[in-house]
Amino acid sequence: MMNNNKANNTKAGPERINFREVIRYYLRYWPWIFVSAALFVTATYLYLSAQPKIYKSEANVLVKDSKKGDLASELDIFSDLGLSGNQSNLHNEIEILSSRPLIQSVVQSLNLNVDIYQQRGLLKPDRHFYNGKQPVKIDLSRADSSMYEKGVLLKLNLLGNEKFALYNVSEEKENEIGKFSLGDPIQTPIGEISVKKNAKNPGGHLTGEYFVAVNSIKSATSNYKSSLSVSPVNKEATVLKLSITGETPQRNEEFLNALIEEHENQAIIDKNKITKHTSEFIAERMEVIESELSSVESRGEDFKTKNDLVNVELDAERYMEKEGSIETLITQTVIESNLVDFMNDYLSEHDQLNFLLPANLGFTDESINTMTAEFNRLVLQRNKIVESASAENPYAVKLENQIRDVRESLKNSLKNLKKSLNIRLEELRQKERQYQQKLDNIPEYERRYREIARQQQIKETLYLYLLQKREENEIAMASTVGNVKVVENAFTSNTPIAPQRRSALLGALFLGILLPVGILYARDKLDNKIHSREDLDDTKIPVLAEIPKTKDKRYLVVNKGERSLIAEAFGMLRNNMSFLLPKNTLGGNVIFISSAIAGEGKTFIAINFANSLALIDKKIVLVGMDLRAPKITRYLDIEDGKGVSNYLANEDLTLDDITVRSKEQENLDYIISGDVPPNPSELLMRPRIDEFFEELRKKYDYIIVDNAPTTLVVDAMAIVRHSDLFLYVVRANYLDKKLLDDIRTMKEEEKVKNLGFILNDIDLKHGPYRGYGYGYGYGYGSNYIYGQEKKSRFRNPFRK
Repeated sequence: MMNNNKANNTKAGPERINFREVIRYYLRYWPWIFVSAALFVTATYLYLSAQPKIYKSEANVLVKDSKKGDLASELDIFSDLGLSGNQSNLHNEIEILSSRPLIQSVVQSLNLNVDIYQQRGLLKPDRHFYNGKQPVKIDLSRADSSMYEKGVLLKLNLLGNEKFALYNVSEEKENEIGKFSLGDPIQTPIGEISVKKNAKNPGGHLTGEYFVAVNSIKSATSNYKSSLSVSPVNKEATVLKLSITGETPQRNEEFLNALIEEHENQAIIDKNKITKHTSEFIAERMEVIESELSSVESRGEDFKTKNDLVNVELDAERYMEKEGSIETLITQTVIESNLVDFMNDYLSEHDQLNFLLPANLGFTDESINTMTAEFNRLVLQRNKIVESASAENPYAVKLENQIRDVRESLKNSLKNLKKSLNIRLEELRQKERQYQQKLDNIPEYERRYREIARQQQIKETLYLYLLQKREENEIAMASTVGNVKVVENAFTSNTPIAPQRRSALLGALFLGILLPVGILYARDKLDNKIHSREDLDDTKIPVLAEIPKTKDKRYLVVNKGERSLIAEAFGMLRNNMSFLLPKNTLGGNVIFISSAIAGEGKTFIAINFANSLALIDKKIVLVGMDLRAPKITRYLDIEDGKGVSNYLANEDLTLDDITVRSKEQENLDYIISGDVPPNPSELLMRPRIDEFFEELRKKYDYIIVDNAPTTLVVDAMAIVRHSDLFLYVVRANYLDKKLLDDIRTMKEEEKVKNLGFILNDIDLKHGPYRGYGYGYGYGYGSNYIYGQEKKSRFRNPFRK
């Protein structure tokens, strides 16, 4: 039996677990384990039947980054035009793809806040329809979104012939809105809607009952955001995996594809914002330069006409060749200086935080180009944060501070560049004056005209430069692409990810087996009863016999010619006691039989042990010394009369006066307890008790004494000095192990000469003795005098 049989075993060496016995013990309760497992598996199966199948859809996109060697290098051919944009950051793309504004845009475009489904019974999940599978389409374009902020449930009963009935379903009741035809405008609690035939499902059945759940855009966005996952495929790659779970694979796939497409469109729009602002800047400056150029050309024409000049340039040809290179440098320096002024004017006119700066204007100072690009990047990033959150967002505030810092740094750089250009221009003009000194002989008209021509050349060069930049900007706008490239479009595995039926059923089976086994294990751990002789080993007191259960309802089960298993057990007791009995030269041996508490079967043992000894032609007397609760007369159907108590109280009585002859055994006599005295302990302390045992020793070979329990009263211990052998009856599955301490103390203090155990009421059929039959093969039954057990095929696991 699997219990605490060895809890107190103090034998040397580690305790070895007999797994065969453990399994055999639990198999005794196989019906309960089977029923528990069946209930768990059945309940789990029914639960799984009612659960919808959840599918997982996935898509992969490549985040473009030239550092990783991907497709961003496609625009390298425009690098000489300053068109290499900022590279996308992987983590930024993850945040953008999973951002609420982007998801909300997809939810609105695909109408994902509307769900059409059919209810299919208690143990079947609802059937959801999407897109081409929907029998009808719900048009909410004229509905008031604020009215279904908390969600609205409508019931649609298609009646055929493009007719239907519409109901408003609430927790309390179901209200009919009316009967309509497909396409009719309908006034509902959420405003005007219409139900139209689904053009993508022309062969759909227009009959049956359907439910239409209309959720708010905000709620639907939150649902999709919670089920969406965006993560890198590994640490080294710049490929992102987008996955989403849901009941409808087609809905999942369309959502992922639309999300990627919407992200691409928004990325292109963001990039074109810079290009657009640059085009506006160039167009504005070209208008100014065009006006100034026309003015200079008019002045030159007027000068020539007024002074009747035809070709003054020929006169200064040789000097102009020398100063040509100087003039070229002066022109370039003046152009760049004008660009600095233009940029300063632009910064002064547009001081808003959301306004982008023109890029790639061709400043020789690369730090200005870098700061311009950084300024535009920060502005775009802040605009996205403000759109999805608010201007008070901590991250937006941080970006604003960075924008202001970059603006100030840019202004300072422009200021420093302006100073540098002025110094350079002064140096160039000084060299120019050196050549001009050589032109003193050139008429004054020629010099004045040269100044006009120079201004004209500067304006023309600047105009052509801006015209070139405008074309480059238009090319950049036409070639703008998004930040990601689709590697794998959305796809869905045919195997649902939930519910995991096999795992759930195996788990249910495991729990169904574990529950009763756990209860049995806990019960055995909490059990402190004695069950087998192994529980008695640590007392160092020998076990002389193990008396099995018997189905015989008789109290006397040992008779002449009896060959039952219990009769053989008493024969074993008879043989084993001889090893403990001393060789008594004074007469017969006195054998005390007692127990720790009442109900352990000591009287039953005493009666049958006495009969067993009588079968070997020994003179036996069974003495009832349990003066408080005598049972011998009741068990043997003997009339009450005078007995031990009367003998001790009345000195006129003799042994013959209280001795009763056995009707079954000629060698067996009985001395009953007699009348119940008011003072049993004091009565047993009288001197006549010594005379009583002396006479019995002279007359009988064995005196079997049925004593009172030792832990309840002191009666047995008061006369224990007269015993030659003390047999202690322990009933299996009944006595608490703690009571063995009293017996162990009796032995250690040598209060008893010879002490042995009789283990009573052992269960050979189900206990640790299963298959053990003392070398015989006789049958055995359920119980005996301590109560009758009702036979059942199912063993109660809550009883010992």
